[in-house]
Amino acid sequence: MNVAERERFYEEITKKAVADTVEKLLKYPFGFHGDTGIQNYLYARLLDHGGEWLKFDDPDRRPGFSTILLQVEQITRIKYSNTGGAGGDARFDLALTLPPGSADPIEDRFATNLLASIAVELGKNKAVEEVVDKGMFAYAPGSVIGTSDVSKLYLELKHEQLRQGWAIEFYDSLLPGGKRVIGEALETCRGLNVEAGKKLVVVFVGFSHLGEHYVASNDVGVQAELIALLAENGTSAGSDLASYASQPAPPYRGSGWGSQEPSASPEDVFADRAEFAERIIQTGGMQECGRKSRYVNLSCAGKKNIAQIHPQPDGIALVLRSQDEALPETRLERIPVADLVGYAGANKAWLDGTGRLFERKGPAVAFLIPDAAAESGPEDWPWQDVSSLLEHAKTLA
Repeated sequence: MNVAERERFYEEITKKAVADTVEKLLKYPFGFHGDTGIQNYLYARLLDHGGEWLKFDDPDRRPGFSTILLQVEQITRIKYSNTGGAGGDARFDLALTLPPGSADPIEDRFATNLLASIAVELGKNKAVEEVVDKGMFAYAPGSVIGTSDVSKLYLELKHEQLRQGWAIEFYDSLLPGGKRVIGEALETCRGLNVEAGKKLVVVFVGFSHLGEHYVASNDVGVQAELIALLAENGTSAGSDLASYASQPAPPYRGSGWGSQEPSASPEDVFADRAEFAERIIQTGGMQECGRKSRYVNLSCAGKKNIAQIHPQPDGIALVLRSQDEALPETRLERIPVADLVGYAGANKAWLDGTGRLFERKGPAVAFLIPDAAAESGPEDWPWQDVSSLLEHAKTLA
């Protein structure tokens, strides 16, 4: 199989594996645990469709060694911004790599240094800036940029040897403002162009417990193929964002602290501050992991209940799971957790850091985001402080 044949083969199995993954998630809404679960399922489907063609034997240069050409966390060629702001290695979620050439030096024959032909990025309930960073348009080779999904793929396609980039972004019906996020990101992605012979495909999937699903892409051909394949297998999905159902699911009837699925609506919790609350969540790239009648639990990157937001008489309280010496400085007013509207029941122990489940963490810390912040811009200090606090929250176990 030469390089051109391998690229065509990779595209074929990628389409099949993406269709399988989208179908599975739409059949079982809320069945994947975050984008890691999606990544693992897609990896398995790619291996299944690729079969022995994804195995590379290297008897001449490395006798006894074989390499799987499907790689997880494949290192990019361009340097991207790390937590300190400096340039460093970034990784694709998945990559179908090309085998080394016969004359390549030994160090270039290991999986970490193989050249990605098709790269895949995956996301679930991500904010717009985590999907596409518009700063990529100003990129110059050697500069440093953030690692949003589409931006990595776009820049590697424009400036490196990547042939195809696929981003699959999933949104569930419980995400406040999910339609807005999809619409804004999709509009940007539809305007992206790469050189002839290369391809950038971004697929947006909205899934709902009501069965009113949504699939759209910047590539209308891929969009039509996916919707047709889903229909053949008995799963209906439309491409009109207005038809995507985004009502909250029925309450889960489990038991125990934190076992309730989100039930209250944003309006139930925050009334006319619902959009304000949604902006806080999106600013931190967080996800709701439980909507109670008086507050909302937040999670990120598989870490549950690391923060909360509570409606207050004069704003919204942002609560971090624990406080420590690394807590960033902020001009937001610190308020006692006992003043929060959600200071009751099992949550009281969570906030106070008492009892067997919570005493190791110590007491939570709360800050008031005043109503006036709702009218200020993202570069103004209240939102810079909110972002800083939520980034800190992500470091908490």
